[in-house]
Amino acid sequence: MTRSRTSLRNALARRHRLTLTGYAFVLPAFVLLGYFVYYPAYVAFAGSFTNWDGFNPAQWVGLDNFRQLFGDPTFSTAAWNNLLWALGKVALALVPPFVVAELIFHVRASRWQFVYRSLFVIPLVIPTIVTMLVWTFYYRSDGVINQVLGAVGLDALQHSWLGDSDTALYALILMGFPWIAPFNLLVFYSGLQRTPKEILEAAALDGCGTWRRIRSIDLPMMMRQTRLLTTLAVINSVQAILEPLLMTGGGPGNSTMTPIYYLYRTGVNDGRFGYSMAVSLVLFAVVLVLSAVSNRVLRPQSD
Repeated sequence: MTRSRTSLRNALARRHRLTLTGYAFVLPAFVLLGYFVYYPAYVAFAGSFTNWDGFNPAQWVGLDNFRQLFGDPTFSTAAWNNLLWALGKVALALVPPFVVAELIFHVRASRWQFVYRSLFVIPLVIPTIVTMLVWTFYYRSDGVINQVLGAVGLDALQHSWLGDSDTALYALILMGFPWIAPFNLLVFYSGLQRTPKEILEAAALDGCGTWRRIRSIDLPMMMRQTRLLTTLAVINSVQAILEPLLMTGGGPGNSTMTPIYYLYRTGVNDGRFGYSMAVSLVLFAVVLVLSAVSNRVLRPQSD
């Protein structure tokens, strides 16, 4: 009896040592995560209730930043622009990659599937900034788009795409034709690969056509992938800063201003860090709500 108790005590001691060893290895990661991720988030939360220029001591102003923010016409314009941006980007992040994934998945030869996947994934190695600079040239008055329109006799459609407040925002949204995001394509393709072959064979025997198969089999079984990509697209849309920063400067006027770019400009250019932190807190709440809504709406029936 004493021996069994001693063995149990030794086993518990070894397990305790292993647990402590595991925590010791993980602790540095938690320390770095807390200092570089959670602490800045706390500073932004606390700073949103202050008036701070980045140098002098912060002054507590309570909810004044938020009152000013919700009455700010520039922020209202940026929020509307971001809504249009999110709707367009979510559609482009889902529809074209899904269509191409369907086409590649139903190619009979696996070798050609690999070739087509590789061709669509190659653009991943191109830096995003390079793509933006190229499209800035395309959108110029003497750029490729207007030259092509002139070559086919559509001179009336030639336009200063980024110089007109009526078209600048839509030009940024539609940048990147044919809108086949490599990551989204691979996510959809991997989801299609998980479809049981028995289901596809049974659908073929029942005479299920392409559109019916997509509507009744593929789309319902791709809800997890759709939910993931929708959430990522919403987050990326709210964080859209590079396009207006590099291509339009938020103009003409405020036609391409986005909330995150407004945050950057009020903080870095105007030195209103407390106000910009209030903008960041509002954006965090918006992303949280939109992500929760998309997860709720797009939840698979099996969940």
